[in-house]
Amino acid sequence: MRPATTGLATAFFRFYLLDTLSREPARPASILAHVAAEKLPFATGAFGRALQSLLEGGHLVPARDGMVALTALGAAERVAERERWSAVMPTVMRLLGDVAPRPAPAIAEAVPAYRAKVADAYAERVLVAYVRDRVASAREGGRPFGVVLVAIGIEHPNEATRRAMVHRAIRASLGGATTLFGGDVDAFRYGDEGIALVASREDHVALATIARARVDELVRSMTSTVRAFHGARWHVHAGGATWAIEIGTTGALLRAAEDALRTDGEAMTAA
Repeated sequence: MRPATTGLATAFFRFYLLDTLSREPARPASILAHVAAEKLPFATGAFGRALQSLLEGGHLVPARDGMVALTALGAAERVAERERWSAVMPTVMRLLGDVAPRPAPAIAEAVPAYRAKVADAYAERVLVAYVRDRVASAREGGRPFGVVLVAIGIEHPNEATRRAMVHRAIRASLGGATTLFGGDVDAFRYGDEGIALVASREDHVALATIARARVDELVRSMTSTVRAFHGARWHVHAGGATWAIEIGTTGALLRAAEDALRTDGEAMTAA
């Protein structure tokens, strides 16, 4: 049967949608124009089926101006899809032989790109909203809390393998946050290669030390148990800040944590 008449087309378009929308919200018609320019042997009807299944599954939500955006569930599904396709592609390439990748087609963007980046990404909005609630509670006499940011840097000759390692480390950190970092810790995704920890404790330095060690252990375990990950090099940086009345706003607290993370990275590089 032709690929257009099987579930392969729908599976591909699901992955394409999840990956494209991980960067910023977009109009379905704009995404379809981009993928159509790839001239793949898939029927466009599969694109609609993939879009509908992602919306019904809660992986996507309608956004402003007729766009769709990725949800937290969709972000997790994207990681799982990347791992599936990363496992399949080496076999496909072996069957096809040495095939040079085609350059990505140049498409004129019909609408201006949104200024999304880190601060406007869905995962970061969830983190900011959560920290804002904690700040409001602390101002009213609630428990003190700290924020720790962790950056996971991995080097591997194969870029697909490197990205798979990063996503696997992030997913394991988020899924096992209570066991890894403590029962009072809530974990969130932070950027493309990091996590954010929010804990009801005043000593963010101790939490940063624990986070650095636990994530390092995770990556080390991955490199020893997964053959494809052998030969990787990695470094884990962590830095945080504890909220105080002097800090004031949510933005100021997160900037202080980012400064501490940057300082930790510079210190480890210098060492």
